[in-house]
Amino acid sequence: MPAPDLMIVTDLDGTLLDHHDYSFDAAVPVLERLRRAGVPVVFCSSKTPSEITALQARTGLVGQAFVAENGAVVVGGGERVLAGPATGDLDRMHTELDRIRDELDLGFSTFSGVTDETVAAWTGLAPDAAAAARQREASEVLLWHAADDDRADAFRQQLAAAGYGLVRGGRFWHVLPAGHDKGAAIRMLLDDHERRTGTVPRTIGLGDGPNDTELLDAVDLAVVVRGHGPAPGPLADDRPERVHRTTAPAPLGWAEGVTHFLRSDR
Repeated sequence: MPAPDLMIVTDLDGTLLDHHDYSFDAAVPVLERLRRAGVPVVFCSSKTPSEITALQARTGLVGQAFVAENGAVVVGGGERVLAGPATGDLDRMHTELDRIRDELDLGFSTFSGVTDETVAAWTGLAPDAAAAARQREASEVLLWHAADDDRADAFRQQLAAAGYGLVRGGRFWHVLPAGHDKGAAIRMLLDDHERRTGTVPRTIGLGDGPNDTELLDAVDLAVVVRGHGPAPGPLADDRPERVHRTTAPAPLGWAEGVTHFLRSDR
Protein backbone atom coordinates (compact mmCIF):
# COMPACT_ATOMS: atom_id res chain seq x y z
CA MET A 1 0.00 0.00 0.00
CA PRO A 2 1.44 3.45 -0.92
CA ALA A 3 2.59 5.76 1.86
CA PRO A 4 0.27 8.63 2.84
CA ASP A 5 3.00 11.26 2.29
CA LEU A 6 2.56 10.84 -1.46
CA MET A 7 0.71 13.08 -3.91
CA ILE A 8 -0.33 12.15 -7.44
CA VAL A 9 -0.61 15.06 -9.89
CA THR A 10 -2.18 14.18 -13.20
CA ASP A 11 -3.22 15.64 -16.49
CA LEU A 12 -6.61 14.40 -17.71
CA ASP A 13 -7.27 14.25 -21.47
CA GLY A 14 -4.98 11.66 -23.02
CA THR A 15 -3.39 10.87 -19.64
CA LEU A 16 -6.07 9.63 -17.23
CA LEU A 17 -8.89 9.88 -19.78
CA ASP A 18 -8.97 8.02 -23.09
CA HIS A 19 -8.08 10.34 -25.98
CA HIS A 20 -11.21 9.39 -27.94
CA ASP A 21 -14.06 8.58 -25.55
CA TYR A 22 -12.78 10.12 -22.27
CA SER A 23 -13.24 6.87 -20.34
CA PHE A 24 -11.05 6.00 -17.33
CA ASP A 25 -12.26 2.47 -16.56
CA ALA A 26 -8.79 0.87 -16.77
CA ALA A 27 -7.50 3.29 -14.11
CA VAL A 28 -10.28 2.61 -11.57
CA PRO A 29 -8.46 -0.14 -9.60
CA VAL A 30 -5.41 2.10 -9.06
CA LEU A 31 -7.57 5.13 -8.26
CA GLU A 32 -9.41 3.05 -5.65
CA ARG A 33 -6.10 1.84 -4.19
CA LEU A 34 -4.93 5.43 -3.82
CA ARG A 35 -8.25 6.54 -2.33
CA ARG A 36 -8.14 3.77 0.31
CA ALA A 37 -4.57 4.77 1.21
CA GLY A 38 -5.52 8.44 1.59
CA VAL A 39 -3.21 9.55 -1.23
CA PRO A 40 -4.43 12.81 -2.81
CA VAL A 41 -4.93 12.73 -6.56
CA VAL A 42 -4.65 16.27 -7.93
CA PHE A 43 -6.20 16.85 -11.35
CA CYS A 44 -4.00 19.31 -13.28
CA SER A 45 -5.62 20.06 -16.59
CA SER A 46 -6.65 22.50 -19.26
CA LYS A 47 -10.23 21.71 -18.27
CA THR A 48 -12.43 24.25 -16.51
CA PRO A 49 -13.23 24.14 -12.78
CA SER A 50 -16.76 23.03 -13.70
CA GLU A 51 -15.44 20.09 -15.71
CA ILE A 52 -12.93 19.08 -13.05
CA THR A 53 -15.37 19.11 -10.15
CA ALA A 54 -17.77 16.98 -12.20
CA LEU A 55 -14.98 14.48 -12.87
CA GLN A 56 -14.00 14.50 -9.19
CA ALA A 57 -17.56 13.44 -8.38
CA ARG A 58 -17.42 10.62 -10.95
CA THR A 59 -14.08 9.32 -9.60
CA GLY A 60 -14.90 9.68 -5.89
CA LEU A 61 -12.30 12.42 -5.37
CA VAL A 62 -14.61 15.22 -4.24
CA GLY A 63 -12.89 18.01 -2.29
CA GLN A 64 -9.37 17.32 -3.54
CA ALA A 65 -7.11 20.15 -4.65
CA PHE A 66 -6.99 20.79 -8.40
CA VAL A 67 -5.40 22.89 -11.09
CA ALA A 68 -7.67 24.11 -13.90
CA GLU A 69 -7.13 25.90 -17.20
CA ASN A 70 -3.46 24.95 -17.44
CA GLY A 71 -2.59 26.67 -14.16
CA ALA A 72 -4.67 29.85 -14.48
CA VAL A 73 -6.93 28.57 -11.67
CA VAL A 74 -5.53 26.80 -8.58
CA VAL A 75 -7.84 25.43 -5.87
CA GLY A 76 -6.49 23.89 -2.67
CA GLY A 77 -8.15 21.17 -0.62
CA GLY A 78 -11.49 22.19 0.82
CA GLU A 79 -12.21 24.39 -2.22
CA ARG A 80 -9.83 27.17 -1.14
CA VAL A 81 -9.02 29.31 -4.21
CA LEU A 82 -5.26 29.95 -4.30
CA ALA A 83 -5.12 31.55 -7.75
CA GLY A 84 -7.85 32.72 -10.06
CA PRO A 85 -9.11 35.52 -12.26
CA ALA A 86 -9.71 39.10 -11.26
CA THR A 87 -12.86 40.90 -12.43
CA GLY A 88 -12.55 41.92 -16.06
CA ASP A 89 -9.45 39.83 -16.81
CA LEU A 90 -11.20 37.55 -19.29
CA ASP A 91 -12.86 40.45 -21.10
CA ARG A 92 -9.46 42.08 -21.56
CA MET A 93 -8.00 38.80 -22.87
CA HIS A 94 -10.75 38.52 -25.47
CA THR A 95 -10.22 42.13 -26.54
CA GLU A 96 -6.49 41.53 -27.00
CA LEU A 97 -7.09 38.28 -28.89
CA ASP A 98 -9.46 40.03 -31.29
CA ARG A 99 -6.94 42.82 -31.84
CA ILE A 100 -4.02 40.47 -32.48
CA ARG A 101 -6.09 38.23 -34.77
CA ASP A 102 -7.02 41.25 -36.90
CA GLU A 103 -3.48 42.71 -36.96
CA LEU A 104 -1.88 39.40 -38.01
CA ASP A 105 -4.80 38.30 -40.21
CA LEU A 106 -5.13 34.99 -38.37
CA GLY A 107 -7.93 32.48 -38.76
CA PHE A 108 -8.01 30.76 -35.37
CA SER A 109 -11.33 30.07 -33.66
CA THR A 110 -12.03 30.26 -29.92
CA PHE A 111 -14.29 28.31 -27.60
CA SER A 112 -15.97 31.55 -26.53
CA GLY A 113 -16.62 32.53 -30.15
CA VAL A 114 -18.59 29.43 -31.14
CA THR A 115 -21.55 27.43 -29.85
CA ASP A 116 -21.73 24.44 -27.53
CA GLU A 117 -22.59 22.31 -30.56
CA THR A 118 -19.45 23.40 -32.40
CA VAL A 119 -17.22 22.62 -29.41
CA ALA A 120 -18.96 19.25 -29.11
CA ALA A 121 -18.12 18.54 -32.76
CA TRP A 122 -14.48 19.61 -32.27
CA THR A 123 -13.94 17.57 -29.10
CA GLY A 124 -16.33 14.62 -29.23
CA LEU A 125 -17.89 15.78 -25.96
CA ALA A 126 -21.60 15.57 -25.28
CA PRO A 127 -23.34 18.98 -25.63
CA ASP A 128 -23.67 19.48 -21.85
CA ALA A 129 -19.99 18.63 -21.37
CA ALA A 130 -19.08 20.99 -24.21
CA ALA A 131 -21.01 23.74 -22.42
CA ALA A 132 -18.92 23.10 -19.28
CA ALA A 133 -15.74 23.25 -21.38
CA ARG A 134 -16.75 26.75 -22.54
CA GLN A 135 -17.24 28.03 -18.96
CA ARG A 136 -13.71 29.36 -18.76
CA GLU A 137 -12.71 31.68 -15.92
CA ALA A 138 -9.17 32.79 -16.75
CA SER A 139 -8.06 31.40 -20.12
CA GLU A 140 -9.15 30.85 -23.70
CA VAL A 141 -8.92 27.81 -25.96
CA LEU A 142 -7.99 28.17 -29.63
CA LEU A 143 -8.52 25.87 -32.57
CA TRP A 144 -5.39 26.88 -34.48
CA HIS A 145 -5.46 26.84 -38.28
CA ALA A 146 -2.44 25.13 -39.81
CA ALA A 147 -2.40 27.74 -42.58
CA ASP A 148 -1.38 30.30 -39.93
CA ASP A 149 1.72 28.39 -38.74
CA ASP A 150 4.09 30.88 -40.37
CA ARG A 151 2.70 33.56 -38.04
CA ALA A 152 2.71 31.48 -34.84
CA ASP A 153 5.92 33.12 -33.55
CA ALA A 154 4.53 36.60 -34.18
CA PHE A 155 1.31 35.60 -32.44
CA ARG A 156 3.24 34.36 -29.42
CA GLN A 157 5.30 37.58 -29.29
CA GLN A 158 2.23 39.83 -29.43
CA LEU A 159 0.55 37.79 -26.71
CA ALA A 160 3.63 38.11 -24.50
CA ALA A 161 3.68 41.88 -25.03
CA ALA A 162 0.04 41.99 -23.89
CA GLY A 163 0.81 39.91 -20.78
CA TYR A 164 -0.27 36.43 -21.90
CA GLY A 165 1.32 33.06 -22.49
CA LEU A 166 0.53 30.41 -25.09
CA VAL A 167 0.72 26.66 -24.52
CA ARG A 168 -0.09 23.79 -26.84
CA GLY A 169 -2.22 20.90 -25.65
CA GLY A 170 -3.07 17.64 -27.35
CA ARG A 171 -5.63 19.16 -29.74
CA PHE A 172 -5.90 22.84 -28.96
CA TRP A 173 -3.80 25.87 -28.04
CA HIS A 174 -4.42 27.73 -24.78
CA VAL A 175 -3.97 31.41 -23.93
CA LEU A 176 -3.57 32.28 -20.24
CA PRO A 177 -2.01 35.02 -18.08
CA ALA A 178 1.79 35.14 -18.25
CA GLY A 179 3.58 33.37 -15.42
CA HIS A 180 0.84 30.78 -15.00
CA ASP A 181 1.51 27.20 -16.00
CA LYS A 182 1.04 23.74 -14.55
CA GLY A 183 4.49 23.72 -12.92
CA ALA A 184 3.95 27.02 -11.12
CA ALA A 185 0.53 25.80 -9.98
CA ILE A 186 1.97 22.60 -8.54
CA ARG A 187 4.62 24.53 -6.64
CA MET A 188 1.87 26.76 -5.25
CA LEU A 189 -0.06 23.70 -4.04
CA LEU A 190 3.05 22.19 -2.46
CA ASP A 191 3.85 25.45 -0.67
CA ASP A 192 0.28 25.56 0.62
CA HIS A 193 0.54 21.95 1.78
CA GLU A 194 3.78 22.68 3.65
CA ARG A 195 2.29 25.76 5.36
CA ARG A 196 -0.69 23.74 6.55
CA THR A 197 1.05 20.48 7.52
CA GLY A 198 4.75 21.22 7.90
CA THR A 199 5.55 18.46 5.39
CA VAL A 200 6.25 18.27 1.66
CA PRO A 201 4.81 15.17 -0.01
CA ARG A 202 6.68 13.11 -2.55
CA THR A 203 5.05 13.70 -5.95
CA ILE A 204 4.34 11.53 -8.96
CA GLY A 205 3.20 13.48 -12.01
CA LEU A 206 1.63 12.20 -15.21
CA GLY A 207 1.12 13.88 -18.59
CA ASP A 208 1.05 13.22 -22.30
CA GLY A 209 1.44 16.52 -24.17
CA PRO A 210 3.63 19.62 -24.54
CA ASN A 211 1.56 21.58 -22.02
CA ASP A 212 2.50 18.96 -19.40
CA THR A 213 6.25 19.64 -19.62
CA GLU A 214 6.25 22.06 -16.69
CA LEU A 215 4.11 19.63 -14.67
CA LEU A 216 6.59 16.81 -15.22
CA ASP A 217 9.55 19.06 -14.38
CA ALA A 218 7.91 20.14 -11.09
CA VAL A 219 7.40 16.64 -9.61
CA ASP A 220 9.79 14.12 -8.06
CA LEU A 221 8.84 11.23 -10.37
CA ALA A 222 7.40 11.71 -13.86
CA VAL A 223 5.28 9.51 -16.10
CA VAL A 224 4.98 10.33 -19.79
CA VAL A 225 1.84 8.56 -20.96
CA ARG A 226 1.98 7.39 -24.55
CA GLY A 227 -0.10 9.88 -26.51
CA HIS A 228 -1.56 10.57 -29.94
CA GLY A 229 0.31 13.79 -30.64
CA PRO A 230 3.47 15.69 -29.68
CA ALA A 231 5.02 14.45 -26.44
CA PRO A 232 6.13 16.55 -23.45
CA GLY A 233 9.69 17.77 -23.30
CA PRO A 234 12.49 18.10 -23.38
CA LEU A 235 12.44 17.47 -19.64
CA ALA A 236 14.97 19.13 -17.34
CA ASP A 237 15.77 15.80 -15.63
CA ASP A 238 15.16 12.89 -17.98
CA ARG A 239 16.99 10.15 -16.05
CA PRO A 240 15.26 6.77 -16.45
CA GLU A 241 15.03 6.35 -12.67
CA ARG A 242 12.94 9.54 -12.54
CA VAL A 243 10.97 9.33 -15.79
CA HIS A 244 8.88 6.38 -16.97
CA ARG A 245 7.43 6.34 -20.49
CA THR A 246 4.45 4.05 -20.80
CA THR A 247 3.88 1.51 -23.53
CA ALA A 248 0.08 1.86 -23.31
CA PRO A 249 -2.01 5.00 -23.94
CA ALA A 250 -4.60 6.36 -21.50
CA PRO A 251 -6.18 5.17 -19.32
CA LEU A 252 -4.25 1.90 -19.17
CA GLY A 253 -0.98 3.82 -19.52
CA TRP A 254 -1.95 5.94 -16.50
CA ALA A 255 -2.38 2.81 -14.39
CA GLU A 256 0.89 1.43 -15.76
CA GLY A 257 2.81 4.58 -14.86
CA VAL A 258 1.46 4.97 -11.32
CA THR A 259 1.99 1.28 -10.60
CA HIS A 260 5.56 1.49 -11.90
CA PHE A 261 6.47 3.96 -9.15
CA LEU A 262 4.37 2.31 -6.44
CA ARG A 263 6.38 -0.89 -6.55
CA SER A 264 8.09 -1.70 -3.28
CA ASP A 265 11.52 -1.42 -4.90
CA ARG A 266 10.97 2.21 -5.95
